[in-house]
Amino acid sequence: MIFRKKISWGETNFLLISLISCLLLVTTYFSCSPKQKQTSEIPKPSLNDLYQAWYTQTTLQKENIDYQTTLSISSQMVSLYGQEAIDKFFAILENQQEKPLAKYLAVMALTPYLKEDWSEKLRSLTESDKEVNTRVCALALLSLIQNSEVTDHLKKFVNDPEPRVQFEVLTALAKRGEPEGVQQIQSLWDKSGESPDKREHILLSIPPSEVPNFLTLYRASAKDEDLSLTVRREAIMQLGRYSKDKEDIDVLKSILDTEIDNSIKELSQSAMDAINSRIQGGSTSSTSSE
Repeated sequence: MIFRKKISWGETNFLLISLISCLLLVTTYFSCSPKQKQTSEIPKPSLNDLYQAWYTQTTLQKENIDYQTTLSISSQMVSLYGQEAIDKFFAILENQQEKPLAKYLAVMALTPYLKEDWSEKLRSLTESDKEVNTRVCALALLSLIQNSEVTDHLKKFVNDPEPRVQFEVLTALAKRGEPEGVQQIQSLWDKSGESPDKREHILLSIPPSEVPNFLTLYRASAKDEDLSLTVRREAIMQLGRYSKDKEDIDVLKSILDTEIDNSIKELSQSAMDAINSRIQGGSTSSTSSE
């Protein structure tokens, strides 16, 4: 006859504690043991490979360029290679034979990293002995540096014989509130012809303090379907902020009747309400004074 020993609660407790202790020791051993790498590290892409991927975009037609991808690649280049990558983009600007689109994309790549100490290098690229696309792109970057030295340099080109250089300079000065630029806004607009890009550039160059003086431009832009929705929204908001003209009410009503974009319709309604309120407030004040 086999007799089984009755295990007490205390012995059960001891066995359980012993088992847990063993598990903890095993776990500690494995956690402290060196782990083998499961996967090898992904090699860093070379600067040349990234540059070639970026430069491929410059060979496409403008409408086929993936701007998000282009910016992503240029950002990775600068993140991994710093000044060495920045020098590659500057080399494109400096190359007199480089195609205009490559220079335009180089400006996009450099803009997020713009530094004030680039000023001297950029100024040298704006001089009249340089190719026009180099000058325009250098001016676009230079104009983002806000100091009096740059402003004085821009003023040297107010009467530049190259129309594209003059346009870039005058709009940059206008944005700074300089009279040499502000006084030319209407003239630049009149010469912009069939170029939506130029009209947008001019509108976005008007300094806040001058907006009330150019409401006719905002009125034209609000209903201009060739302009981007962003610029049209800005135009409608400025009308709502400053206009007291019933003609703008008619323009906004027309937009409400024909526009399919809901954000434009909503802004138009808000602007119309604000202008109506301003007109009615003016009428009330006039009546009260009598």
